[in-house]
Amino acid sequence: MQGDALPQFDGCQVVARLRTGAVTDEYHAIQQPLGREVLIKALSPSILPSSPFAATLEREARVLAALHHGSILQLYGYERRDDRMWLVLEWFDGQALDELLARGVRVSPAAAVGVALGVARALAHAHERGFVHRDVQPRNVMVGQAGGVKLVNFAVAVDEHLPSMPELLDASGKLGSPAYLSPEQILGEVPDPRSDLFSLGAVLYELLAGQRPFDGPDDRAITQRIRHDAPVPLAKLTTGVSGALERLVTRALQKLPADRFGSAVELVRALEAVQAEYGEGTAAESVAGWLRALGWTTQAPTSAREPSSRARAEPARGPRRALWGLGIASVAIVGGSVLFHAGSSRSAPRPSQVLAPSPSAATAFGALRVVAEPWAHVIVDGRHQETTPFARPITLTPGTHYLRFEHPQAPPERRTLQIAAGENVLLSIKMQVPSPEGGASQPVIQPLTDAAPPSP
Repeated sequence: MQGDALPQFDGCQVVARLRTGAVTDEYHAIQQPLGREVLIKALSPSILPSSPFAATLEREARVLAALHHGSILQLYGYERRDDRMWLVLEWFDGQALDELLARGVRVSPAAAVGVALGVARALAHAHERGFVHRDVQPRNVMVGQAGGVKLVNFAVAVDEHLPSMPELLDASGKLGSPAYLSPEQILGEVPDPRSDLFSLGAVLYELLAGQRPFDGPDDRAITQRIRHDAPVPLAKLTTGVSGALERLVTRALQKLPADRFGSAVELVRALEAVQAEYGEGTAAESVAGWLRALGWTTQAPTSAREPSSRARAEPARGPRRALWGLGIASVAIVGGSVLFHAGSSRSAPRPSQVLAPSPSAATAFGALRVVAEPWAHVIVDGRHQETTPFARPITLTPGTHYLRFEHPQAPPERRTLQIAAGENVLLSIKMQVPSPEGGASQPVIQPLTDAAPPSP
């Protein structure tokens, strides 16, 4: 890439191209006339600003404009032209956590807690403002040479009052590895803040154990383990993990959201208590010690005092910046489908959330969610819709629909479904895959009205 001509961005002098992706590219640049280093995240020249992927990048700008926290990259600017779009972000001289873990140097429990604290504080800030990150995993955690931690990549974050899901900026159609997804995300439920806490619990487990809590030979095996299996106790895999820390990780990885920590603030407090128990200084000091063991840095840790979760929570800032008023129509094209969460008791949208959908939108259609054992292709009215266990709620027009479920080792299952406007239906089915025991349970169709997870 050295021979490639570097693009120009208004007010910024590009120093180097950092990453080239299918939809976005990233650059290290100097913002003029301020002379400060910045990160530019730009839409690929092959993607038009009118595409759904561009709408997702714009949506990320809106999310970041509402967040102001030391563990989240700050948004300096957003630019859109007829054929170009880019974000100007805070420059953070760090390395992705997955790259650091690949070096194979054991992470001390204190350093692992330090990393988790940085992420948990970022999540507490985002959740308080109504955002769910949805993709907490090591590749989206940056660690600086002085021990600072940043949670990055809010491209797939959702507002708890906006049911539509953004297009994925890697054009893959999925959120990368499922190893860090919560059980409810795998089942296609609308994620809530406790979904992020499960994902952070999986990251913390990997930091401590040197392996992921739910691993397997392929994605399907991983998702089955997440839904049904408990992880191997940390005490069997490593040493130095206190009872309080093991209980913390176990609680974060509970299958049911109601059994996890009630909020990121609660998790921060638990992590702070464990950090004090280890007595190795601040979170940044503990992380910097691990980085020195890696040989990656000799820099002293940041000396700034870390805010305590016991301090009064920072109030949400006033009406979200003018970015929230940008291009409502462009966001409307994102994704193309809407997920309905039956029985939700979430509060009404705040006045600043001008992008909330029409109240009648969720009642114009019905929704079907499928849980199949062991898995199945879901075909509705002759068209393939989903493959479980990733099946998300399928939006259906009111009336009669003809369903078929296929598995390569089982005969097809066929059902006829009558659905009404605003009705949410759960179909639980077991494919008749041959087994030593033989036999198969009958499918059950039931309404979802009483099955919605409790509000946080």
